Amino acid sequence: MRVVSICLQGDQLLLQLVPHERIVALSALATDPDISAHWEEARGIPLIHGGAEELIRLKPDLVLFSSNSTPLTAALLKQLGVRVLELGIPTDFDELRDQLRLVGRSLGEEARAEEIVKDMDARLARLKARRPAEAERPTALFYFQDRFTPGAHTFANAILEVAGFRNLAAVDSSNFGASASAESILMARPQYLILTRFRESNPTLTQLSETQPLFRKLGAQTKVISISFRQLAQPDLSNLELAETLQARLYP
Repeated sequence: MRVVSICLQGDQLLLQLVPHERIVALSALATDPDISAHWEEARGIPLIHGGAEELIRLKPDLVLFSSNSTPLTAALLKQLGVRVLELGIPTDFDELRDQLRLVGRSLGEEARAEEIVKDMDARLARLKARRPAEAERPTALFYFQDRFTPGAHTFANAILEVAGFRNLAAVDSSNFGASASAESILMARPQYLILTRFRESNPTLTQLSETQPLFRKLGAQTKVISISFRQLAQPDLSNLELAETLQARLYP
């Protein structure tokens, strides 16, 4: 089976589930180190932008695309007899588990998918066994470079939950999150503030003005942690590494 992905979520799944020789092409984001958790594994595989003409020339047997991809492209491929598989964006590890199994079945790689699921579940069990009791969980906030803080119905929230934190944005914002000013973050006084770094060679104004001096003034009450945005860009097994790193901060 010749497989193509035109979305980052599909890129990550293919790189984990199938040998490179079966991957005809990945999305243009696959080798971007600021976004792709598997950018190193993707090197050497052709990259495409996902146009219909480009895809037709590749003659794939299956194309993975996300719910955010162009629906017209998917409709055209279906009309031409090309199998397509639409991928949603998981909001927790249960949905990620289901997606791994779905794509594994579609690729004829059920055994490999189950290996990944088994590893994920074992690591989740270890994290959950070490979580503080509900009443003792420290508060935390993710704060992205565009001033967005993710709410309850997000994978970022799932990471905080399994690691043993209480996401303040899950209480004070919408299900998906909201834009938050620096002042509102300061007033919330989370015990842990997790800042994302993005395009460090060409940082955003928010990164320059806020993620350096301002939040460092929060004092001992708030521990500031800096991570790469690629650790949160898409739901993936690699997100467990972030959960494990965060939990380790609870038990120095």
